[in-house]
Amino acid sequence: MDCKQTERLLLRSFDGTVEDGSRAALEEHLAACPGCRAKASQYGLIRDVFKGSTDPGPLPYFRERVLAKLREQERVAPVRAWLRWAHAAAAFSLAVLILFGAGVLLFKPQEPVELSQLETLFYRNENPLSDAAGVLDQKGAEDKGMMLIYASADLSRR
Repeated sequence: MDCKQTERLLLRSFDGTVEDGSRAALEEHLAACPGCRAKASQYGLIRDVFKGSTDPGPLPYFRERVLAKLREQERVAPVRAWLRWAHAAAAFSLAVLILFGAGVLLFKPQEPVELSQLETLFYRNENPLSDAAGVLDQKGAEDKGMMLIYASADLSRR
C-alpha cells in the first residue's frame, strides 16, 4: 500500500467505514511509514478539536431577519406576477403587429400600371408601322412628310 492510499483510508477510518482487511493493511503501513504516522496524528488532533465543539445555534435575531425577508418577498410577489404578465403581453402585441403589417403588405391591392404607346400597340397586336407604310408609298416628298406628321399625331392620340 502506498502513502496516497493510506491517506484515503485514514480519512475513512475517522468515519468508521474501513473494512477489517483494509484496516490491517493501514495499521501495517502506519507502523512502517513515519510520514503517514505524523499525518495520522495531525488528523487525530483535528478530529478531537471538532469532536469537542458544541452546536453554536443560530445568530441573534435570526428569526426576525428571516421573517422580515419572507414578508418582503410576499409584498414583491404581485409586482413580479404583473411584470411577467406585462412581458408576455408585450411579446404578444409585437407578434400581432408584425402579422398585421405582413398581411397589409401581402394583400395590398396593386395600382394599375400605365402602359406606353408602344406597349399598348403590342398588347392590341397592332403593327405600329401600318399607318406609315401607306404614307411611304406616296410619290411626292411633301406629301410623305405631311402624311408622316399626321400619322404620328394620330398615334399620339391613341
